[in-house]
Order: sequence, then C-alpha cells, then structure tokens
Amino acid sequence: MSLVSFGKVRSAAMNTLNGNTLPIAIDFGVSSLKILQLTAGDPPSLVAAACLPTPEDFLGDPAKRFEFQFKALPKLVRSVGFKGKRAMCAIPAAQMFCKHMQFPRGGVGVAELVRQAVPEALGCAAEALIYRHVVVENPNGAAGPAAGKQEVICMAASRQFIGQMMDSIRDARLEPVGMHPECLTAVRAFEQIHRRENDASVATLYLDIAAGTTKAWVAHGHNLVFAKTIGVGGRDLDLAVARSLECDLTTARSRRLNAAVLVAEAVRAQGVPGARAGAAPIPPAAGCGMAMLAAALAKDATDAAPKPDAPADAAALAEDRRAPRGGLTAPGLTMDLAGQNAAPVAPPEFDVREPLEMLTDEIAGCLRYHQSLFGGRRIDRVIFMGGEARHRGLCQHIARRVKSPAHVADPLARMARTGKEPCHGVDFGAMQPGWTTVFGLGLCPTDF
Repeated sequence: MSLVSFGKVRSAAMNTLNGNTLPIAIDFGVSSLKILQLTAGDPPSLVAAACLPTPEDFLGDPAKRFEFQFKALPKLVRSVGFKGKRAMCAIPAAQMFCKHMQFPRGGVGVAELVRQAVPEALGCAAEALIYRHVVVENPNGAAGPAAGKQEVICMAASRQFIGQMMDSIRDARLEPVGMHPECLTAVRAFEQIHRRENDASVATLYLDIAAGTTKAWVAHGHNLVFAKTIGVGGRDLDLAVARSLECDLTTARSRRLNAAVLVAEAVRAQGVPGARAGAAPIPPAAGCGMAMLAAALAKDATDAAPKPDAPADAAALAEDRRAPRGGLTAPGLTMDLAGQNAAPVAPPEFDVREPLEMLTDEIAGCLRYHQSLFGGRRIDRVIFMGGEARHRGLCQHIARRVKSPAHVADPLARMARTGKEPCHGVDFGAMQPGWTTVFGLGLCPTDF
C-alpha cells in the first residue's frame, strides 16, 4: 500500500473514532493566538476554545511574535480540553503573497502558470514557495479587462515559514491535516447564508480589519472573486493617536479602545444559548461527520425560494436587507450598521485622518477593480470582521463610502453550546468578530 493510500485510510479511521468532531483550528493572529474546535452540525457546536493575547512588545515584531506563539502553542493546547489530534491552521495573510494575475486560456495548466509567474514577481526560486490559486469564475460572461485571458488569484507563502508552522503543530503533539489561506476560511464561515441558488448572484465584500492589516475579499455567493491585503490596521490607528497625543503606543491603544463605541450585539440563532452557563444548546442536525455538514450546507431550501413577482437578487438579500424594525438578520451578523446609532471613528483629539483615508482609498480601489472585472457590478452588502470591527464608528465610516448594507460578523453567536465547554481567554458574552477566521477554518475540509 502506498503512503498516500495509507494516509487516507488513517484519516478515515480517525474520522470514525472522533464521530462528528472536527479538527482543531489554529489561527496565529497578530493580536492573539486563537484555537477553536467545533462539532459538525447545523448550527455547529462548540467543543473547546482558547486564546492567548500577544505581548505588547511583540505586536510590531512578527519574528518575535511567531516565536512566542509557536512556543506557547503546546501548553495552550494541553491546558484546554480539545479532542483528538487532528489540527488545521490558517496561513496568515500578512505572510502570503496575494495578487490577481491574468493568464492565457488553454494550453499550460493554471497551477503551472502560477508556479512560473509568482517566483518571477517575487524574485525568488520556485522551490522556496508553496502555492494556492483561485480561478475567478465569471458567471455573467463579462470579458473583463483583458478578453481571452482568465483571471486568477495567485497566492504563495514561504516554504520555510510553513515548515515552522507545521513543526509547531507537531510540537504540540498534533497531526496536521490541513492548511488554508485566510480568504478561503472567511468565506467558509458564511456558507450558511449562501445556500440558495439565487445567493450565487449576491456580491459580498468581506472586510477583515485586524491589528496588523486589513483584508478585502469579494465573493459572489461562496465563490471568491477578489482578494487583497491592505497594509493598514489597528496598529496604524494607534500610531496616529500616539502622534496626536504625544504618548507611547500602549497608552494610545488603551485610550483609543476605551473611547470607542462598540457595535450592537449580533443576532443569535433561536435557541442558541449565550454566555450563560447551563443554558440548553440547540441539538446538532441528524447525522454526523463532514458528510452531514456538506449535506446541511447544500440542502435545497425550496421553502425559502423567492416569490414569482420578486426580483431574484432582492429575494436573495431579503434576510440581510430587511429593516431593523421588524425585520430579520442572519444569525451571527449584527443589524445593518445604518440602523444603529451613529458613532464617531474617534474623539476629535485623536487625529486618525491619515490612516483612515489610506484605508478607505484602498477599499475604493478594490471595488473599482471588482467592477472592472464584472462590467460595473456593485457590491450588494459588506460584512466586517476582525478585532477592529467591534468599533461602530470605524465600520459606519467605511460603510458610508461603500454605500451598501453593512453588518459586523460574530460567528460564535450562532454556535450551539452549553456554557460548560472548556475555554480559556475568550468571552462568549461579548462580540467576537476577530474569531471569524478560526471559526471558518474549523469548518474547512482537510486538504493533506
């Protein structure tokens, strides 16, 4: 028997032993190391969760931060009751090359074209990188900026860095079974709102506003069509505050966070308990394992089909566009930010205009590129995630520029849990948009 075949048999056996418990998901984020494990279901159920904040001194030093997180991972895993040994991790967006490229159709395969083009763009050897790519689907048949070519989102990461992540997982006595770019894990986190056939026509802008960077991703339904990492994040806002107040970064961050107005709580699925211990969970759907999860995500929602006299796009957005008064919003999302009381990005004495303008200009450029690919097509809605998305004024400011309905994600709000699951360092009673990447990663398929 070949090694590949043996690996598949072993993986199948582990799935059987673990029932419907999914692999442990690990996110090496800038502000914290997050670990989450779910049980497959609709909604998914919490098994365990852990979070370790990054020391202030390491926030601006990626090398020291990763060294700290890699060393801390084994102890953090042992301190919380995770099940099994299978683990997956997200490839940090800041450690990935991500660029749209166009290649001739036909002839050489896309994977080989990516392997040729990316090292040339980076000026390094092909063997020094690992690669991912997404071919941009164009259901409307628009020619795009270059007719006769195919649009491809090319991604690559240092093979050495990926090896370090893998070693850290093995040092924690876990078995790596998957590794996914953040853009794909984020889209996966929202598959439950893209089940209907008409949802494929809904263009969603996902904005992950984190401590180090902001990631802009556009998906049509659950198909990723645009991805870009923007080098502006919460740390840049802290730096601007530090300059305007003439104080150190730690003080600036503390004052900015204390002055922020937070977004309203996300909608919870009916019956899904909050942070209160002892509340009764929603039972998982019948069946188990990834097959059950796939079936739940792919089921035919004929009862939710649009009425004959309603436009298809309007029906597809009905759940998320209804007015806050008497309307419904998908579980795990807040009400439309336009319906929440207006809040400032920051107090007048905090001069954050420069990073804020840089951020909004970059986002506007992303939207223009998307429109160029799809014949002027506009964004239907915005979903904010990442730790900085807790701040209402910041999200409202960006939403006004995008001019689309906007929501903040709290995927943990739609988990089934009893309140007795082993957890460390995470408050389930508060909005947690920063857990979107690791939540989506927990639902991703294994790819090793």
